[in-house]
Amino acid sequence: MEERKRKKLNTWLFIVIYAFMGILAGVALDTMVTFLDASESTKAVAASMSIIMGIGFVGGAGLLFFIPKVGYKKILLTGPIIISAGILMITKIHNVSIVFICAGLVMIGVCMFDAILPPFLSCYTTDEERQKVFSTTIWTNILGMVIGTWVGGRLIATRFSSRLGLSYEEGSKLTEDIKNFSPEQLTQYIGAHSDVLLIFIGVALISMIPIFILKEEKKDYTKVTADVGKTKVKTNWKDFANKYVIFFLAFGFLIRLGAALVTPYFPIYLSRMGIDRATTSSLISYQYFAMVIFVAVSPWIVKRIGRVGALGGLALVSIPFMLVIANGAMFGAYKVIAIGMALFLRSGFMNASQPVQQSLPMEFVSKEMRPAYSSIIFIIQGSAQFIAGGLGMKFLFSRPGGYAMAYYVTGTIYIIASLMLIVVFYKKYNRVHAVEEFKVSEEMA
Repeated sequence: MEERKRKKLNTWLFIVIYAFMGILAGVALDTMVTFLDASESTKAVAASMSIIMGIGFVGGAGLLFFIPKVGYKKILLTGPIIISAGILMITKIHNVSIVFICAGLVMIGVCMFDAILPPFLSCYTTDEERQKVFSTTIWTNILGMVIGTWVGGRLIATRFSSRLGLSYEEGSKLTEDIKNFSPEQLTQYIGAHSDVLLIFIGVALISMIPIFILKEEKKDYTKVTADVGKTKVKTNWKDFANKYVIFFLAFGFLIRLGAALVTPYFPIYLSRMGIDRATTSSLISYQYFAMVIFVAVSPWIVKRIGRVGALGGLALVSIPFMLVIANGAMFGAYKVIAIGMALFLRSGFMNASQPVQQSLPMEFVSKEMRPAYSSIIFIIQGSAQFIAGGLGMKFLFSRPGGYAMAYYVTGTIYIIASLMLIVVFYKKYNRVHAVEEFKVSEEMA
């Protein structure tokens, strides 16, 4: 009974921690991006956001390899520390190379929590409750992103207005045309971003409190031998030599490659369409709110169409809405409404299957191998980020209409990934009972 209480406590504490990380992710993907894009010296850093996110994925995933030796708790504590250090240095140091590295540190801290989620929650939950717990954890994180994005945009507009001695309405109106700012206005706009980023260091430090409260035991993250105090931490890489492990890595790579061509650039794309700063943050926060709603009802969706049906099918459903975003300018005076609705529905459908995407691959390997497999998944996704960053900078974003063209490329990638997933995984893994039946049939054979 005490063991069950301990696991439940750790589960709920992680939900709280992950919600804080959602707030910081919202700030990193919105406030930090436009802060970097506002200055001529760091525009190239902002345009490299996919590469920076790749650094976050690979670096965050790399930390998971230390879990069998030091446990979850110590690794979790590194997140808020490097996020705080990264934000502080970004606002205080003006060397472009160092700013790039610091932005990478921030993303490592944020992405590490995404990578650690599957093995951590799989350790502390039962098969029956896992889907619901994963869903709750993810939608609270996304709700944090809504808060971080929405509050961040308004704080920027507030601080910008205050620095110029204007009303909020006057300052917000000015941000509709950033490219025509006077030198003084641009300086104050960048300064407003810096003020807001420093405020959120406090959020990062507060997030350490629930991490300290976690009750962890060695058996949670490694095999304990019969000899007291000794643990077995050897990694059996042969566990990864099956088609489901490999094909899921391919699926994750393709989905991340497509997403990396569009999602890091929402603030830049919308701003360049002439949408003011506060409205841009609002639209992005609304699409995060769509994730909250769709992820919250994810267990209901999965119950009706299955896990693989949700993963592949909903990705296909999201494609038409990406085409609306790509052609948002054609809606003229109604572009904000059209893009807002398309962002909302694209994000909702595409992310409704997130709990499945996080939990399903943990069934392919043993408990001891879960941190390593989760780490590999995120390293593969990180490589997709690097490739997307290179493709974007070299072939897309340097061309007129390049940010819009990226949505067509992403749609094509989603089609390929979804069809591959359905063909390979549907029969065995669409339903939980199908997995059991498949195992029985294999044993009989």
